[in-house]
Amino acid sequence: MTKLKRYLVNLKLNDLQVIIAITMIAIGGSLWYDRHYFFWPPDWSNIENDIRIDTFIVLVGLVLFLCTIFGVKNRKIIATLLVCSGAISLSMATLSLLHVIMSNYWVMGLNVIGELILFSLVLLVAHYL
Repeated sequence: MTKLKRYLVNLKLNDLQVIIAITMIAIGGSLWYDRHYFFWPPDWSNIENDIRIDTFIVLVGLVLFLCTIFGVKNRKIIATLLVCSGAISLSMATLSLLHVIMSNYWVMGLNVIGELILFSLVLLVAHYL
C-alpha cells in the first residue's frame, strides 16, 4: 500500500512539474515577444527587458520539462531548476507589484496573483521532492 501511495504522489509531482515548466516557457516566450513589458523605473527598463533574461527563463522551463518527461532521477538537477523557477516567479511578482504600486498600472495586479500561485506550486513540488 505504501508503494502505491508513493507512486501516486510521484505521479502528481510530475504533473505539477510539467505545469510549472510549461508556465515558465510561456512566461519567457511572452517576455521575449514583448520587448517593452516592464517600464518602471524608466532607468532600469533596459535591464528588465533584456533578451538574455527572457532566454534564461525559457531555458529553465524547457530543461525542467525535458527532465520531467524523460524521468531524470537526479534530485540536485530538479532542485536547482525548481529554485530557479521559484526565484524567477517571485522576482516577477515583485516587479509586477512595484509596477502596480508605483505607476498605478492595475492591469499587472493579476500577474502578481498568477506569479504567486506559480511560486506556491514550486514550493509544493520542492517540499515533496
